[in-house]
Amino acid sequence: MRTPHTIRLTAALAVALATLTACSSISAPTPASTAALTHHSIRVGFSPLSLDIPALQDTANALTAAGANAGISVTVQDPKLNPQTQVAQLMQWITLRQVDAIWVIPVVPQALLPVIVAAQKAHIVLLVDTKASDVGRKGPGQGLSFAGTDFSAFGGDLGGLTSACVDNRLGGKGDVLYLKDSTGQFGGAQTDAALNGALAAAAPSAEIVGTISPVTQVQAQVETQGALQAHPNANAVIGTNDEAVLGALAAFQQAGRDPKKLCIVGGGGGAQALAAIAAGSIYAGVTFDFETDTKNNIREIVAMASHPSEVGATLRVPILIHKHPVKKKKK
Repeated sequence: MRTPHTIRLTAALAVALATLTACSSISAPTPASTAALTHHSIRVGFSPLSLDIPALQDTANALTAAGANAGISVTVQDPKLNPQTQVAQLMQWITLRQVDAIWVIPVVPQALLPVIVAAQKAHIVLLVDTKASDVGRKGPGQGLSFAGTDFSAFGGDLGGLTSACVDNRLGGKGDVLYLKDSTGQFGGAQTDAALNGALAAAAPSAEIVGTISPVTQVQAQVETQGALQAHPNANAVIGTNDEAVLGALAAFQQAGRDPKKLCIVGGGGGAQALAAIAAGSIYAGVTFDFETDTKNNIREIVAMASHPSEVGATLRVPILIHKHPVKKKKK
């Protein structure tokens, strides 16, 4: 099925195809190699954290479909949140020269140091979805770009929206259950610090009374049920992903609590979570805009592949805020 996401990406890639086909697949362009490349497309390798994450699976599917429609070969590897697996997969691409460009969302950024060195030696351009400082760099390099994710902004938005809900729905008194990422791979420290800071600054009466780290939606529901027994006055939830917030929502509903009278805020953005926001069951959501991020990253890969010897750029993953629409009272 071709979603609007895929269609828009296909259009962007189609426009870029003429530029992509002029770049070298292994080394800096020469007249001979450039002429040869007019007969085949650029080969892009995409390495996300894990394809078990719905948003990243959607990104991989859209990227692959868009590439096929634009004549671009896309290969996807799934490291399943294992840093050693990810490095081994990337090094195989580079050593065997199976790709011309790599887009990687690193499991452990520091583990990519040998990958970056190998890619630059092979003139394979590399877009790394992390901050340059996370891999010990001051900034972009030759054929090397970064697309940082601002987890501090993410955590700040989660905390700020929760505080606003506590003020608007709960009269300024919120006992919060925090369902945080269980893997520690999603900027947990930055998210936690910014989230707590926003809660303390905007709504001092909103307090995190319990913290759990579920892996699945079912586990989130079960552990939230346990947390409600320990904290029966809990009336707010912050979840850093769809699985957490949807599981918590189900737990409150099973306990006979009306979610429209609670403050449930989540980070995610899947269809089910967005539907719950539209219905008012979830107060708000904070999501990374992977659609725009994908298009921005593709544009950067186009630019780097066209000029692999030039210094890359620093990009930022956009953040979207989703809130239940408030109906204005008639005068």
